[in-house]
Amino acid sequence: MFYEAEDWETHDYIQINRHFSDLNPILLGYQRCPAGHQHETIRNYTLIHYVVSGKGVLRKRGNTYPVKTGEAFLILPGELASYEADGKDPWYYEWVGFDGALSARFAELPAVFSFSAELMREIVSTVSMPMCEYRVAALLFRMYAELFESSSTNHHYVRRVKDYIHALYMRPLRVEEIAEKLNLDRRYLSRLFKQKTGQTVQDYLISVRMEEAKRRLAQGYSVEESARLCGYEDSFNFSKMFKRRFGVSPMQWKKRISK
Repeated sequence: MFYEAEDWETHDYIQINRHFSDLNPILLGYQRCPAGHQHETIRNYTLIHYVVSGKGVLRKRGNTYPVKTGEAFLILPGELASYEADGKDPWYYEWVGFDGALSARFAELPAVFSFSAELMREIVSTVSMPMCEYRVAALLFRMYAELFESSSTNHHYVRRVKDYIHALYMRPLRVEEIAEKLNLDRRYLSRLFKQKTGQTVQDYLISVRMEEAKRRLAQGYSVEESARLCGYEDSFNFSKMFKRRFGVSPMQWKKRISK
């Protein structure tokens, strides 16, 4: 569905509240405002207006923010806000309101920001489609990814490294291999991981392997079997790493827990 500017007046579409846990659409709509039109509101959900054309101002928390074509303005839950169309070039905008656990992160955004006009158009165009709440929820996740991808990228890389290690600690992993799978320079990945976790990638791998080794020994596996199951072909090297970390050899620890 495509809405020409001259067709727009005011259209609110209240969604069926499906109570999705992460991003849950509540309403959407679009409006062509007359010159100088003002509106004051306070909501219990996150509300985003995207300015398709024209301009205006947003006022909240004692500040005034000019907003122009291609920009969006944000009203957070519990915020008293007013917004006013320009006297000569009044705006028309599309909006979407939503709540859910992930909506809290939108408080990190500035009052006025930008994102894809095509994405907002897709959100509004769902109103005539069956099960539109599900479609809007999916598009809200796309918006979330677009808005927070750059700020989350580094944490995303660290989490992927950790998940990869936890899944494949029993293999002979190398930092170079992990960096290659993430299309990152090994030195950059090493610096990033150390900065975010306080550990090197290798130290994290060893700590995961050692904790798993304790579990295997407690389950009754021999030192040699535990070493192999945790990625060590050389049981002597495994025993040396175990003692360095826990202060006792694997055999001493195995005897200690069997008492």
